[in-house]
Amino acid sequence: MDSYVESVGMMKKFDARNSLHSLGINILAERFFDRLLFFIKTIVEYALGMHIGYAVGWILGWYTGNVYAENFEPLHFRDLNVFWKWELVPYEFARNGAIIGVVVGAMVIAIINNQLLKQRVIFLYKKGNTDPRDIAQALGKRVGQIEGKLNKLIEKEGY
Repeated sequence: MDSYVESVGMMKKFDARNSLHSLGINILAERFFDRLLFFIKTIVEYALGMHIGYAVGWILGWYTGNVYAENFEPLHFRDLNVFWKWELVPYEFARNGAIIGVVVGAMVIAIINNQLLKQRVIFLYKKGNTDPRDIAQALGKRVGQIEGKLNKLIEKEGY
């Protein structure tokens, strides 16, 4: 009975929530969820940009294809096969416009992300955080990426 009481007392002293092992697991779980959320955020940003690019490209391609089909219509149709192909010209333009729109949408999102990162680095640099490691930790980016941004800013704008 005495050993049972001692083991219960030891279990009360050893609280798993405060142990170093549990703390390490909590930190790893936090890092995992931070990275997972960053990954999901990136996917959603690019998916939204690509969908907007797809829609705009489709509409512009459709409009351009209709204008092309109306103004450059062949004078004589030799057979019905050529006629059906000509009726599908707006769809071809729309499809190609959508593909171009997806690529442009992804590029626009990359440019916007680059500009936002630049503005955040400038803000933190002006605030007094001149160490790239501190800025990288605050923004959740790689140190090399922040060092590159800082070098470009110092060269171009003399910060």
